[in-house]
Amino acid sequence: MIKLNIRQKIFITILASLFSLAILLGWIIWDSLTNMMREDLINRGNNIAVHISETSSDYILFDDNYAVHQLITETYELNEDVRYIMVLDSNSAVYEHTFSDSLPKGIISAHSDYNENTSNAKTISSDEGAIQDIIVPIEDSEVGYVRVGMSEKQANQYIFSKMTELLIVTLIVALFATGVAYFISRRITSPIQRLVDVASGISAGDLSLRVKSIKNDEVGELASTFNAMADNLINSNNQIDTLLKQLQEKEKLRSKLILQLLSVQEDERRRISRELHDETSQALTSLMVTMRVLANEAKDEEQQQLLFTSRDIAADILRQIRDLAVDLRPPILDNMGVVSAIKKYIKDFKEKYDVDVSFYTSVTEITDLDENVALAIYRIVQESLNNVIKHTEATRIKVGLILEDNNIKLTVSDNGQGIKEADFMKAQAQNRIGIHGMKERVEVQNGSFTILTNQLGGTKIIVSLPLIQKGRLS
Repeated sequence: MIKLNIRQKIFITILASLFSLAILLGWIIWDSLTNMMREDLINRGNNIAVHISETSSDYILFDDNYAVHQLITETYELNEDVRYIMVLDSNSAVYEHTFSDSLPKGIISAHSDYNENTSNAKTISSDEGAIQDIIVPIEDSEVGYVRVGMSEKQANQYIFSKMTELLIVTLIVALFATGVAYFISRRITSPIQRLVDVASGISAGDLSLRVKSIKNDEVGELASTFNAMADNLINSNNQIDTLLKQLQEKEKLRSKLILQLLSVQEDERRRISRELHDETSQALTSLMVTMRVLANEAKDEEQQQLLFTSRDIAADILRQIRDLAVDLRPPILDNMGVVSAIKKYIKDFKEKYDVDVSFYTSVTEITDLDENVALAIYRIVQESLNNVIKHTEATRIKVGLILEDNNIKLTVSDNGQGIKEADFMKAQAQNRIGIHGMKERVEVQNGSFTILTNQLGGTKIIVSLPLIQKGRLS
């Protein structure tokens, strides 16, 4: 589809209007001239027929064929538009005519229905074009009739010549109008084109552009409004830049605070884990030793059994405390790395819950990994598996950890019922921030966090974190 600009549309509209007007006027003039020439032709034919009717009356009464023939022949030769003249008797039989040969077929019946109430002119078609056949009675048709055939050929040639002259004049006027239309369209659209160019430049980022040569018309008002809009745009951009800088500074401060909060949280976890492992575990161990000594020295069997039972309870509490200490801050994460820590956590998780958990990784271990990144990966795996147990009915979980384009990519998927928007709303209402917490951990490390429904209908979490310190694949 051809795309036209405003100038071309205005130019084509003006030309189309001019040519339409020329065609309409030409048709009106042609129709008017044709009707006028036909009426004039009929009037002249009628006058000729009346003249012959009045002159030939006596000739016919005295049966002077020669005089009648001489009359119609001279009249025929003196008038170029006369195609033929016929004189008929009172019975419509041909008395004299100007045809050199026999009469054309059907010409006699052209006025077979003529009477005083009908028109005395009829149009007859011929090889030469239309012929106006005029009939006039002689002595009220008691003597006969005179028929004169007036050819439109000469009239049409005259009209055609005049229309040719009109066409030439129209073409000259059209050429002149084309120049005027081009000038008008250019004068109208040039300011608009300048406005478009400036708008394109501003859209490309050059906010210093302005429309110049503003005239006092509608386009000038549009240009003034556009310039004012551009000024407001610069002010708005400056305000937006200021707000954006403030927002960026606040975002940096927010990220810094979150990192500090996570760091404090992990330090506190580490401290509690150490205290549970060192102090509480040692105290329980001492208590268990004391109970065993007391049980061995007990003289009453019932007291001895009670001490053994208490020792077993203390041993179970000791195991729970050690598991809690490991959950708070697994030593293997600091000593052996994130891959080993995830493997250990998944192994313990499978023993604790009846869920099939598989783990695949493209590396044996990632060494020299930033502590915050390692913690983020481990905590997300920990939180994701706990969420599956708490909120879904999944029976199978897949955990993946690969290195991809200098990034660490973690995926956790299950075959549960999936997470819906209503679940997020409910979690926010109940102040459960597990997923939001995972997302915050990822975003402060400049990573990406995506949660979606997998092919099995369950939930799939995709995390990508930058490899801050490039590791060595062992």
